[in-house]
Amino acid sequence: MARAVRLLGVPVDLYFEASRHADEISREFALISFGERSGVNAAVPERLLELVSQLRKRYARGADAIRARFEEAADAGQETVDLELPADDTVVDLTERVAYLLDAADEFCRSGDLLTLESSPRVVAWRHWWRDQVVDQTRDDADPVPFRG
Repeated sequence: MARAVRLLGVPVDLYFEASRHADEISREFALISFGERSGVNAAVPERLLELVSQLRKRYARGADAIRARFEEAADAGQETVDLELPADDTVVDLTERVAYLLDAADEFCRSGDLLTLESSPRVVAWRHWWRDQVVDQTRDDADPVPFRG
């Protein structure tokens, strides 16, 4: 049997808050990308444009099954869910990269380079907990720790 990362006690409402924020960032990135192609946003930092490209090209897919699980939980009135993800290097890489990119996007939000507000402290704590659980359970065979945020 393949090893799995177990994410315990993941708040349904927090997942949707984080998803809404990521959607807002993605929409703003799409507008920036459009402007960049037309020459309107020539002053936008290169690092931000690279984030736009990475988020749109590499990470737009792959979250459908997770989203479906949270939608089912919300429909059933559940406040938390437990998830299992494959404990492999691909999942670790994806999780670390997405957390890094969202943290970097928050920096652009704080600096005023984006109009979107930065993630709430609760979303940031959740995002880092998720990343740490995936990394620690996969690389160090750590026991799962429920989200306590």
